[in-house]
Amino acid sequence: MSLWTRVRRVLRGTTAIQRAQRVQRNYSGASNLARYADFSSSEKSADSELANNLTTLRGRSRNLARNNPHARRYIQLMQDNIVGENGFRLQVRAKNVSNGGIDTAGNKRVEMAWKKWARNVTTDGKMTMREATNLAVRTWCRDGEVFIQKIQNSRYHDSFSLHFVEADRVDVTLNQKNVQNGNDIRMGVEVNAYGAPVAYHILTYHPGDTDWTSIPSTRKWVRIPADQIIHVYVKSRPGQTRGEPPMCGILTDVKMLGGYREAEITNRRLSAAKMGFFKRIMPSGPVEGIADSIDPDTGALEMDVEPGKMSVLPDGYEFDKFDSSGSSTDYSDFEKQILRSIAAGLGPSYVDLAMDLEGVSYSSIRQGALSDRDFYRGMQKFFIEDFALPIFSDWFRSALDFGDTGLPSFRYNKFHDAAYFRPRGWQWVDPQREVQAAIKANENNMASLTHIVGEQGREFDEVVGEIETERRVLDAAGLTPQEVIPNGGKK
Repeated sequence: MSLWTRVRRVLRGTTAIQRAQRVQRNYSGASNLARYADFSSSEKSADSELANNLTTLRGRSRNLARNNPHARRYIQLMQDNIVGENGFRLQVRAKNVSNGGIDTAGNKRVEMAWKKWARNVTTDGKMTMREATNLAVRTWCRDGEVFIQKIQNSRYHDSFSLHFVEADRVDVTLNQKNVQNGNDIRMGVEVNAYGAPVAYHILTYHPGDTDWTSIPSTRKWVRIPADQIIHVYVKSRPGQTRGEPPMCGILTDVKMLGGYREAEITNRRLSAAKMGFFKRIMPSGPVEGIADSIDPDTGALEMDVEPGKMSVLPDGYEFDKFDSSGSSTDYSDFEKQILRSIAAGLGPSYVDLAMDLEGVSYSSIRQGALSDRDFYRGMQKFFIEDFALPIFSDWFRSALDFGDTGLPSFRYNKFHDAAYFRPRGWQWVDPQREVQAAIKANENNMASLTHIVGEQGREFDEVVGEIETERRVLDAAGLTPQEVIPNGGKK
């Protein structure tokens, strides 16, 4: 064997080894083995996937919102924990340029003007700002996106109002080029080369409206500039133009649970019915008295059964009882597991979503409550940034120009940049321990009183004002807090 032949064999062997090592280093999840045959994948863009499925997903999510108790519970939890009973409260902390102190008078003017406008914020005159925020949360939970048109008109207070547009009217089937400017229109949203919204093409009618007499035979759209529309949705992928319903990830689990429940109920009803069949065991025999009726076509015997009634069968017949398999013993565990999966897909904890406190300890409830609050705080931030603040920005500009705030228009940035919304907070899970921890944190300069009060959804100035008022009232009446609340509120 020549030297060159030996070298080639070594090189071939090395190449084979390296090839095997490369195969082992590949992702096993990308394998073409049989066990991955039913694992579907897609290389489409976010918009391509949504364009083909958004209408169906939205319709099924709405069906769950109407008919499924856990979906309704999810929406209620989101509404209660994001918005709460008081909604988002505007706070303005602008400072005077001259001395750096808080401009209390100016801040109060802005806050009171907002409070006055917030009593009626929609074009139909039916919603307060809190109710409009609740509608936005419910719509997002169900549809995955919210469209609000900002209306500038002197007929409304401060010449500014909101008009909710249902997602169906932003036509998902409108996918084409705008021949006038070359922009893409993706599912009714016109975007520039960087994906930024330029305009929204909104149908002049709702495609699912039952008032057919008012619907034209051809589709007609109105082009609304993007600066007049607030589009609230979560962007899950780069280049995503429309929002996906948050319940789309649990549709399969909900369908499985519903089917299993139906089968279990049917099984239990069959088990309770105690049905059976008459079987003839002799060539002939009398049939009188054995049945309440006889089918004239088939000759089948039919007998009504009443509780406590005993019947004697004539000679030649016996009763063959039909007994279903009975109730499965693992139904409860199966439902809990599916509901845990549903809760994981939606966000709220299983305990809250299923309203199941069986076997739950205090420590696990506390941990679950803290985890829930982190989730809801994130959602509060999302709706404040994408819903409340954009509304405030345009309202404030209109209020300065056309309202009665008493502030000049050139002060817009001063007050606008110092404004924020305070969402609802939560009471302490373990008040005794957590109050002591808050006191210690404040004493050691680890947390301010403003932060501690803010965690409860309150404003520091508001709490201080209430305490000062209480002290004056108590001093005037010659009372102490202990006399008003005997034993400090302890039983």
